[in-house]
Amino acid sequence: MILRLISLSLAFAVPASATSVAAIRPHQPAFACSALANLLQGLATAKRPQLGGLLVGVQVSTDELGSVQWEEWEALAASLRTHNGKPDQHPMRLESLRRIDDRQDKTSAFYVATIERDRWELERYMGDDGLLMPIFEPDPHFEPRREFWIVGFLGNRIVNLREADELYRIASGEDRLDCRGPLPGRL
Repeated sequence: MILRLISLSLAFAVPASATSVAAIRPHQPAFACSALANLLQGLATAKRPQLGGLLVGVQVSTDELGSVQWEEWEALAASLRTHNGKPDQHPMRLESLRRIDDRQDKTSAFYVATIERDRWELERYMGDDGLLMPIFEPDPHFEPRREFWIVGFLGNRIVNLREADELYRIASGEDRLDCRGPLPGRL
């Protein structure tokens, strides 16, 4: 009787769902420049519906906006395209990446990105007054400026972008990736 109940219960048992955690592929530095350049190109030109496709799953923080929420994506795009009320002369460009993590975790990586923008400036820096106080004179013009961002990858996907101009000294070095030339295709 007990064997019959066990066999009957096994016959009506719901099969267990196959559960598995998708493995995260190892990060491949060769694709880092391409991934970030494609994201920056999209941020420089995308309209509201396209911003969602670009930024879903990416945590973005800027000095101006703080931690950017989905309602603020248009404000983020505007801040990356304009300065002092005028659109940039050229879309922002990725210049280089320098890896800053210890490379122990093969699935994640952190970089300092150097991004160049041709921004509208209202004043020109003229040097200092001898007492290390900067001197600026009114002179509206376009000027190439470098910005520095921390970029976090999980596998080959960008998951974090944080404005970090204070890391300008870390961005240079012999081991940085030059991202100005031809880049491999999309991932």
